[in-house]
Amino acid sequence: MAFRLHSRLVFFNVCAIAVVTILMGYYLGSSLRTTLETETEEQLYASAILAKQYLTISPLREKPLELANDIAKSLNVRVTIIAPDGRVTGDSDLTPEGVANVENHSGRPEVMAAVENGRGSSIRWSATVGVPFIYVATRLDDGSVLRVARPLATVEMLISGLREQLLVAVFVSVGMTLVFGYMVFAFVSRPLRRMAEASHKLAVGELECELPMVGDHDLAVMGSSLNSMARSLRKQMEELKGDKRRIEAIVAAMSAGIVVFDRDARVILANDSICKLLDIRDPSGRMPMELVRHPSIETAVREALRGSDVPAVDLTTGGGRILSAKAAPVRALSGQTELAVVVFHDLTEIRRTEKMRKDFIANVSHEFKTPLTSIRGYAETLVDTAAHDPEHIREFLETIQRNAALLQALVDDLLVLAQLESEPPIEKIPVAIRALIEEQIRSRRPLLDDKRIEVELECPETEILADQSRLTRALSNLLDNAIHYNRPGGKIRIHGHSVTSGFALEVKDTGSGIPQQDLVRVFERFYRVEKSRTRESGGTGLGLAIAKHAVESQGGTISVASKLGAGSTFTIVLPG
Repeated sequence: MAFRLHSRLVFFNVCAIAVVTILMGYYLGSSLRTTLETETEEQLYASAILAKQYLTISPLREKPLELANDIAKSLNVRVTIIAPDGRVTGDSDLTPEGVANVENHSGRPEVMAAVENGRGSSIRWSATVGVPFIYVATRLDDGSVLRVARPLATVEMLISGLREQLLVAVFVSVGMTLVFGYMVFAFVSRPLRRMAEASHKLAVGELECELPMVGDHDLAVMGSSLNSMARSLRKQMEELKGDKRRIEAIVAAMSAGIVVFDRDARVILANDSICKLLDIRDPSGRMPMELVRHPSIETAVREALRGSDVPAVDLTTGGGRILSAKAAPVRALSGQTELAVVVFHDLTEIRRTEKMRKDFIANVSHEFKTPLTSIRGYAETLVDTAAHDPEHIREFLETIQRNAALLQALVDDLLVLAQLESEPPIEKIPVAIRALIEEQIRSRRPLLDDKRIEVELECPETEILADQSRLTRALSNLLDNAIHYNRPGGKIRIHGHSVTSGFALEVKDTGSGIPQQDLVRVFERFYRVEKSRTRESGGTGLGLAIAKHAVESQGGTISVASKLGAGSTFTIVLPG
C-alpha cells in the first residue's frame, strides 16, 4: 500500500536524520580521532625527547629495564628500550621474564623509521600487551631506539561518548518527527484524505456528495469551493440529462429514421424508426454498406465526414421501401467535422400516392373518354345519316343512352367514393343483417333468374352494430360483382357468422376467379382484372374500392381469396 502524506513525511525525515547522524558520526569521529592521535603523537614525541635527555644523566642507564620503569613513572607513558639489533632490553609494562621472551622489534614500523630517519611513529594493536597503542620512537646516540607509547583507550572512550550523544539526538529527533507526523496527519493528511474520497465520488458521478469542512482555513476554503463546484456541476448535469431525455424523446418520436456515424463511419446512434425502415435490429457499430447495400449511402457518409454538403439520395431497400437519405456533417466548436448524421425519409407512401393519382387521372380520363367517344360518334352519325337511314335511329339512340347511363354511373360512383374518403360521421345502429342480405337478393332476383344463378344464404337472425348505409353499399357491390362475374348456372353462397373480433360476412361465387398477381390490386380504383377493360358487365371499376372504404371507415376489414377456375370469396369483418 502506498504511503500517505504524513507517513511519507515521517519516513523521509527519519531517513534524513539517520543519514545526517551517520555522516556526522563518521565525520566527527574521524576528525576527533585524527586530532587526538596527532596531539598524542606530539606529546609522546616531546616525552621521548625528554627521556632521551634524561638517559644522558640517569644513573640507571646501564640497567635498561629499571631505566624504562623509571622514565615511565615520570612521564606516565609506556617506555621500551630496543637494542640496535632489535632485541628488547627494557619495557615498563613487562617483567624481566617477559622482556627476555618478547620477540625481536627490529621489524616494527616505528623502530624501522627511527633507525632510518631518527624518528618514527605508528598506531597499531600491540602484540605484546594486547591493546591498541600509539608508538613514537627515537634513535639514541649508541644506535639503540627509545620508544614511548600510550594506549588509545582514552580516544576510543571519547569517540564512544560522542556516538552515544549522537544516538540520543537521533532518538529525540525521531520522536519529534513522529509528533510532527501526527500533527500533519491530524491537520493535513486526514482532511486531505477525506476530501480525496469525496472528490473521487464526485469524479465517478456521485454529485450529491458533500466534501467535509475540516482542517485549517485553507483546506476549509478549498472544500467549500469544491462543494460549490459540485452543486454547479449537479445543476448542469441535471439540465444536460433533461436536454438529453428531451432530445432522445424527440428523436425516438420522429417518423424519419436518424443515424449518426463517427469518424470511422460506424453507427453510434440510431432511433427506432430506422430499425423499422431498414428491418434491422441493432445497427450500432455497422458501416453504411451494412445498413443499406447502396453505394450512394457510403459515398454520402464519407463526403459528410469530410465536411462537404451532400445532396439527398433516393434509394430502394430490399423490402421495396423507397427512401430519401440526406447526410450532413456535425462540426465541433473548432470547426472540425466529428460526426455525420443521415436522415432517412420514407417516400414509399408518397410515391404510391403519386402513382395512384397518376393512375386515377389516367383511368378517369380513359373511363370517360370511351363512352364520350361512343356518344359523340353516334351523335355525329345521327346528324349526318338520320334522314337517309331512319331504321337505325333507334339503335343509335339506345347506344347513346347506354353510354350516357354508364357515364352517370361512373360519376355517381366517383361522388360516393369522394364522400367516403372525406370521412363523414359514422352512424352505427343495430342492423338486422339477415334481413338486409335478403332485401339485396330480392332486388336482384330478375338478374339472378336470367343468369340461372342460385343463391345460398346461411346467416343467423341477429343484429350487429354498423353504419347501415355503408354496409348496404359494400354488400350491394360485392353481390353485383358475384352476379356479373359468375358463370351462367353458377352459385353464390353468402355466409354470416360471429368471430372473435366481431361479425364476419362471406360472399362466395363460382366465377372464373382472379389471378394471384391481381389479388393485391383488386381494391384499387378503376382496376379491372380484364386487361382489355371490357364493359360488358356494365361496371365502372370502382365497386370494390367503394366497398373497401365503406367497410374500413367503420373499423372493419375486407379481404379476398380466389383461385382461377374455382371462383372468389370476399370476406367482410366488422368489429363487435
